Amino acid sequence: MAPIATADQQSKELAKKNNNIINVNNKNSINNNSKRMTEKSVETGYLFPNIICGPMYSGATPCPIRAPLVVVVVGQPCRGKSLAAHKVARQLNWKGEAAKVFSVETNATAETLKEIGQWFAEGNNVAIIDGMHLTRQSRQFVSIFCSEFVYHYLIIEFTCDEKSLHDNIEDTIKFYEKQDKNCDWRAKITNSVEQNNGKLEQCSPSEGPLISVNNSENPMYHSVSAKGVQGPLQTSILGKLASPVIRNKVYYFSRHGESDFNVLGRIGGDADLSPRGQKYADRLRRQLASLSAASGTVTPKLIWTSEFQRTIHTAKDIAGPRAALKELNEINAGICEGLTYEEIQEKFPSEFAWRDQDKLKYRYPHGESYLDLLQRTEDVVLALLTTTETLVVSHQAVLRCIMAYFTATKPDDIPYINVPLHTLLVVRSHGYNYEVETIPLKVECVDTYRYQPKDCSLSRTTTDALKTVPAHYDSPLQQTIS
Repeated sequence: MAPIATADQQSKELAKKNNNIINVNNKNSINNNSKRMTEKSVETGYLFPNIICGPMYSGATPCPIRAPLVVVVVGQPCRGKSLAAHKVARQLNWKGEAAKVFSVETNATAETLKEIGQWFAEGNNVAIIDGMHLTRQSRQFVSIFCSEFVYHYLIIEFTCDEKSLHDNIEDTIKFYEKQDKNCDWRAKITNSVEQNNGKLEQCSPSEGPLISVNNSENPMYHSVSAKGVQGPLQTSILGKLASPVIRNKVYYFSRHGESDFNVLGRIGGDADLSPRGQKYADRLRRQLASLSAASGTVTPKLIWTSEFQRTIHTAKDIAGPRAALKELNEINAGICEGLTYEEIQEKFPSEFAWRDQDKLKYRYPHGESYLDLLQRTEDVVLALLTTTETLVVSHQAVLRCIMAYFTATKPDDIPYINVPLHTLLVVRSHGYNYEVETIPLKVECVDTYRYQPKDCSLSRTTTDALKTVPAHYDSPLQQTIS
């Protein structure tokens, strides 16, 4: 049985081998398989010496859990490769992996592989090479590199039907025209499609683990098959490719209107809307009706709320099919439910300090952490990606986790994303990126955002602990709505 390379061994070997990447001026005497790689590498000026002088394969087996993964994207132009590659990377990063898309025009070069080696040497674990890789030789070039450096290797091959190809061409032209109007993108892209038509040497499971995707926005025609896929990362990627990729998406996100607990500075609970929160609910309804009139389409087409009355009542007068989802319930504050920050500091000062020290990982006693929320909201995000024109009315912590996906926010920063009350967030897809429009609806409310204090130690004073607590009222508001 081949030895399994540990993470430490891989890091040491990687650093050693990366330092040995050299310029090649002359071809060495090598076997036929390695010779093909040598000739390809001479064009770029780099080569991995162990592949020339030593055995083609190191003989070590990548660690099933910790070894880095190189994903090779395969397919002719405008088959949905880039959109899917960036979707996979975004979802992996959102879940705490360290993934990066390496874009190449046609095939990975030795310089590409050198950059990937550096990426892994920095402690990251997924590299996705977004190119065409139409020939077996171009894919073998990467495969040998992965064998030599003891990385996992995965091929994802993309095809699509004629309608999807036409739509992809038009969307790709629009995407690049937005970035550079001085280029004839229509001619460039259509020429690329025509020139590469029929040049794909179909992938085979003998080349390595393989996922085959036939892209379509129609779930009845979108299909995915897999051969040889193994390990948690590869399985996770397979799941992310299973759903159709909708190209042009619009989502609407809002916190509930101001609640009676917001007014009093209390967290959690199932309080109803304050008078100002009720006013916001009406303003939100009118804003969405205005967007519908401007676009000429029904907005929203679907409404999701949490199970708490403050979100249900915020959306109750907005027309459309709806569902109350437990996945959208606010973070469970456990023993701190219904308390103000001042009361938490008084009753549980250590808990208050520990949460300030690491808000992402801290879990309320008998409650939840932000890591728990990320796990809980994963199904919501995956479901959103199969829809468009969906309104989500939820809570501060939950929407932080969901918005982190669209804004590509690092996990440690998620608990400090600002999602203010009485504000509509409109998220629109732009190619494989997303743009967020913030629309304040100008209904007065309290500010519930709390910055991380400078002093998070257990020995801090009460004054230091409460320095960043937002202002709130001591009694409920009694004003009427005009």
